Amino acid sequence: MKAKLLEEARKFHEATTVQDEVEELVDILELVHTAINALGVSYDELEVFRGQKKKERGGFDKGIYLIDVEEQ
Repeated sequence: MKAKLLEEARKFHEATTVQDEVEELVDILELVHTAINALGVSYDELEVFRGQKKKERGGFDKGIYLIDVEEQ
């Protein structure tokens, strides 16, 4: 499942049209649902974890992300 998720992420990265990007995102979302079911986590629980992490570390809304972090 992890290998398939990486494959679909690569396809999303390589997509050249919005339609192709959306289709790849659908595949990624399907894999996310499959993964959380295998882990015994609901989508609602995943969203709670996502919200907590976003609150603590920020999100990607502005297209800004860290490339590297050094531990002090």
